[in-house]
Amino acid sequence: MPIFFPLHHILSLKPYYTRYTFFTYSKELSMHKKPIKNRAKSERPKKFNKQNSCSRCFREHPYCICDHVTTHNNNTSILILQHPQEQFKILNSAPLAHLTLSNSTLKTGLSWPNLKAVTSSDQNPSEWAILYLKSENDTSSEPITLRNRKSQLLTDTSVIKGIIAIDGSWKQAKTLWWRNPWFLRLKRITINPNHPSLRKQVKSAGLSTIEAIAAALENLDEEPTIAASLREQYRSLIIDPAKTLSNPNHPAPKQ
Repeated sequence: MPIFFPLHHILSLKPYYTRYTFFTYSKELSMHKKPIKNRAKSERPKKFNKQNSCSRCFREHPYCICDHVTTHNNNTSILILQHPQEQFKILNSAPLAHLTLSNSTLKTGLSWPNLKAVTSSDQNPSEWAILYLKSENDTSSEPITLRNRKSQLLTDTSVIKGIIAIDGSWKQAKTLWWRNPWFLRLKRITINPNHPSLRKQVKSAGLSTIEAIAAALENLDEEPTIAASLREQYRSLIIDPAKTLSNPNHPAPKQ
């Protein structure tokens, strides 16, 4: 004789059955996971703790670089727009660039209404250029190329009074471009580096923020010593700080 269960009993069993099935399936998957190689390396922190970090260089106080920075006076204004997720990263170079260059501003955020709002002054967008990723189709051998908003090549770089550098990963940089349509009104500086970056990069022509600023400045009639100092300080204070900073136990940065 067949056995019939009331409908409400069957419905009451379904959630439990679903949870049990999911638990069993998850357990089977976990049994087939591959062991993590170099676990100690993967667990090294990429960011400093916000609560224990300096308010100027955004690095934890034992590794603060403020007292080691050499400052330079630059004529071209530098505006660094930093994605919020970059602020406390161990290898981040934006604060160092800002501390090194007296004529510079560092802003952290996702969007700003226009150039005037972010600089707090009445700036002319036609006199500003934004650092731009070199296209794969760009075969120019020049150290930098300057183009207008219509991508037309310009030869007179003396018109540039200020440079905007976006600080973030490629994905974060795209976010800032999408959120700030006024970027499209600016001229563009494309950098053609003649040396590799001091840190690992996703793209072969990629540079850190401070290296990109250095490359631009040395080709805009600034003192050559400024660009050289930016690169050297990035190497000695961020990339390989053990010999420079007083703390001998400074963690090796994860690239």
